[in-house]
Amino acid sequence: MKIRFIIAILLVSTNIIFSQEKTIRTNGNEIVTVHNFESGKVENGVYVCDKFNWKIKIPENYTISKTKELEETEAKGNAGLKKNLPDGSKFQKRIHLIGFELDSHNLFLASLNSLENTKKMSLEEHKKFTVDLLKQSCGQIKQARFEFKTYDIKIGKYTFYKIAVEGFNVSNNKLVISQIYYNSYIENYLFGVLITYNNEKEGKLMEDNFLSSLDK
Repeated sequence: MKIRFIIAILLVSTNIIFSQEKTIRTNGNEIVTVHNFESGKVENGVYVCDKFNWKIKIPENYTISKTKELEETEAKGNAGLKKNLPDGSKFQKRIHLIGFELDSHNLFLASLNSLENTKKMSLEEHKKFTVDLLKQSCGQIKQARFEFKTYDIKIGKYTFYKIAVEGFNVSNNKLVISQIYYNSYIENYLFGVLITYNNEKEGKLMEDNFLSSLDK
């Protein structure tokens, strides 16, 4: 059984990534590939964000996400989000930062969501709201059982909450897919990361890569 998650609830954008690519030959004849995004650039396999001080390496054998399926998932997630926003909040368009994937089951996504015109809530309140929304969404997936764990974590100078979700096939109790959500308030944004994987080794690689990108 293939479990389809309802992603893009409040956490990260899954927009298609459009980029302009160019190659530059340096004086030392080294070829540098540069992808330019609205939110930053990828140069020599490292994404550099221009919204705040953050950069992250694209793991070896991973490609920058460009799939149409991500755009469709975003649209579904936005529809659910609008119905479940706290009173007084308005839907804010997400700024997609970077997405990279090994395949459709092992991928990393990061985005910013503006806090302008949104209801102010503490990070703890936001965590509870997000967990409730995730449980509501996952509860709509038939033939699946989900387990949730939450953590508060300090990464570098930032305080995050982490939600770990595991999805099981109820017919054989087999773990099908895992997701890790990280969220933090950074400047006037909600910074969100989603790591999805069905290979534990790849999940650890992506999570360690993210943690090291901020633990400076």
